Amino acid sequence: MQRNFKEFKITVDPVRDDFLRAKGPGQRNLLLGRAVFEFASDLEHLDTIQQEFVDGSHRPLIRRNWQDSTADYSDPTQLLIQGQQVMQNWERPLMKVLAENAAANGGDLLEVGFGMGISATYVQDAGVRSHTLIEINSEVKAEFEKWRAQWPDRDIRLELGAWQDVLGGLGQYDAILYDTYPTDEREFARTLGPKAIVLAAEFFEHAAAHLRPGGVFSYYTNEIDSLSRAHQRALLEHFSSFRVEVVRDLKPPADCTYWWAGTMAAVTAVK
Repeated sequence: MQRNFKEFKITVDPVRDDFLRAKGPGQRNLLLGRAVFEFASDLEHLDTIQQEFVDGSHRPLIRRNWQDSTADYSDPTQLLIQGQQVMQNWERPLMKVLAENAAANGGDLLEVGFGMGISATYVQDAGVRSHTLIEINSEVKAEFEKWRAQWPDRDIRLELGAWQDVLGGLGQYDAILYDTYPTDEREFARTLGPKAIVLAAEFFEHAAAHLRPGGVFSYYTNEIDSLSRAHQRALLEHFSSFRVEVVRDLKPPADCTYWWAGTMAAVTAVK
């Protein structure tokens, strides 16, 4: 099948003769045609909104052990680890939405990734019964301890280590907030590369397993203004429902290596 559009052509050349033919050519043509036109619509939309993106800059490679690497907080607008822009101040409006969605019902909340403590502060502002965090970097944990001192009487604790190693020893929660950064190049390619569904996809199953019935999962989506079909399918494998909102007026700096748009979709998934 080939379809011509104003700015490009899309050709689908099946390798198997029976590809999408299980129920005959009529269904195949409809299903394939819809998929092609949806892909074309996505490309046209990306071409339009890309004009407004910031230029971005080159990201250095992750080369050393992440857990013991220096966490550079010297610039109050960002956290750098091995030259990676792990978190920046422009994320505050986004983190506010993610944190407030996660903390809306109070209860016990698990947060994966501390970073600059932006979302953690919004969680505390919203009010929860308990707040457990997982953080892999030891110097970020030290920063957490300074932050933690603001609320000496609240139930706030941090587990040091990779979530893959720590999560099994934790219990059930009413909400989970997930915003991590890849710790090596293989993980970066797997979770943020062109074939990745979404950064948090590998965590979906684990989030669902550690949520109480009706619990919510909120996370950094890396989606500009909607969700891909693959993203939606992955969510519905593990959650009963989800809602999406678009956080607008984000202002990443011109040299941001990891985000270029002025919007990001925010998801609240329900177990």
